[in-house]
Amino acid sequence: MFVHSARMSRSSTAYNDHVYSTSTLIIASVAAACAAAALILFTPVRWVMLTEPAINDIDAAGFQERFAANPDNFVFLDVRPAAAYTALHAEGSSNMPLHTFFDTWRTLPKDGKEIVLICSGGRASGVAYHFLQHFGFFNIARIHGGIEAWVLAGLPTNGAGTSINPAAETP
Repeated sequence: MFVHSARMSRSSTAYNDHVYSTSTLIIASVAAACAAAALILFTPVRWVMLTEPAINDIDAAGFQERFAANPDNFVFLDVRPAAAYTALHAEGSSNMPLHTFFDTWRTLPKDGKEIVLICSGGRASGVAYHFLQHFGFFNIARIHGGIEAWVLAGLPTNGAGTSINPAAETP
């Protein structure tokens, strides 16, 4: 209940039968705002994504054209297991199996070169993409459709085999 007192000054406010100075109310408001900001900053809620993260998918033929013209501008990684890579891989790609990313991601450049990922069909390279993105890489792209799209486009390949084994994508 609000009680008006004759002894209240102009710089005080009555609330629930208590008298507070204006400076006390300002300090309390600032403290509440700081507490709310700290709660938001230091809780995992701020890391919850409300939208699905996007992947920079690129066309196999378009990339191969750019890669052939300037291979030094790219780090072209095949994230499939070594056996699948040995059997068949895109010409110019290097093998960095997905299960080794935790140990090897620090060797990749965060700027200066674009990191292009390829796998069998797109799932493993999507995992690698988000792994790198989590560690602050923004110079990354994924070949849409993986090695399957690469072969279907008739782009150059190397390796001992001539067929694609989609089951080889799982590490």
